[in-house]
Amino acid sequence: MAVIGKLDSLASLFSKTQELENLYTYLKQICDPKHPSCQALLQRQASSMVKELGSGMCAIEIVYSPELGTLETHKECVDFLLVVMGGEILHLADKTDLSVLTPYNPEKDQETYTHNSLCYQVPLHAGMLAILFPNDAHTTEAKKPGLIYKVVVKVPASLIKFKL
Repeated sequence: MAVIGKLDSLASLFSKTQELENLYTYLKQICDPKHPSCQALLQRQASSMVKELGSGMCAIEIVYSPELGTLETHKECVDFLLVVMGGEILHLADKTDLSVLTPYNPEKDQETYTHNSLCYQVPLHAGMLAILFPNDAHTTEAKKPGLIYKVVVKVPASLIKFKL
């Protein structure tokens, strides 16, 4: 089940391991308009850039104008999607409620699905984080016209220690 909220409100989830603490530090820096990482992202035109964060994590820093994409899930990674500037609509559903469009491709760590009436939408604005687990079929679209600045960090599922 996805976890969605303001980055600062979810800070306690990152205290489980050193790797997650390092991830939180990166996410805080990329959201801080005074930090060089954030400034570099906000100065880019539509593009994406991949940064290795260590421990198998990689951040994809994205500047784009999204259209509704195809729902996808991943088996090996958990997606940490952070909106830095702008707003998106996150489309979300449990993969067991959907029909497979493209079977799992281990090279891409991706399976895709068709939308249906069981999908729901969650608005995301700057500073909001969505943590998307292997059962969370997800895609995004723009909340309004214009560029969106965001980061999607691919985190190996083995690093996640969330337990209730």
